[in-house]
Amino acid sequence: MNKKHRVWLGLGSNLGDSQSILQQAWHHLGKDEGVDLLVLSLPYVSKPVGMESDNLFLNAVGILETEYTPELFLVLLQQMEKGFGRASKTGQDGYQDRLLDLDILYYDDCVLNTDTLLLPHPHIAARLFVLAPLSEIDPLHPDPHTGQTAEGMYKELLHQMEMGEMAFQSIKPESWV
Repeated sequence: MNKKHRVWLGLGSNLGDSQSILQQAWHHLGKDEGVDLLVLSLPYVSKPVGMESDNLFLNAVGILETEYTPELFLVLLQQMEKGFGRASKTGQDGYQDRLLDLDILYYDDCVLNTDTLLLPHPHIAARLFVLAPLSEIDPLHPDPHTGQTAEGMYKELLHQMEMGEMAFQSIKPESWV
């Protein structure tokens, strides 16, 4: 039996029926025999961060276990994004409106820097739409770089926004129903 690795996955969409797309992607991922789904956060509505768009995003964070290596799991996620109609990443940092965006936030406590994958995800601490759902489902998860918990990073980002050190990010929890 292959070793199971714990993965924290960011899911996002700002085109189409985003709620249905995120739910379908999560369930589709769980049908892969190399993946076991554990928990999915509530969906959170937020304005785009790092890009211009009139479309609001719906984001969630899920925790799963997989037998795949980080690189093979990334390939699986990219194939899923394409299956949901996602075009190749273009523009500044690849940020654009999208039907489905899947990002590996953490893979165990792995720190990795390759041409195709950077772990942990480099923007976690600056994105409320990641930290709010991550804090909901795993508040004590430590970042392997800093040791800071998800809840600690969430509170720190809120403080930075209150102090004007970071741009304000709006976010609102929703329900899956």
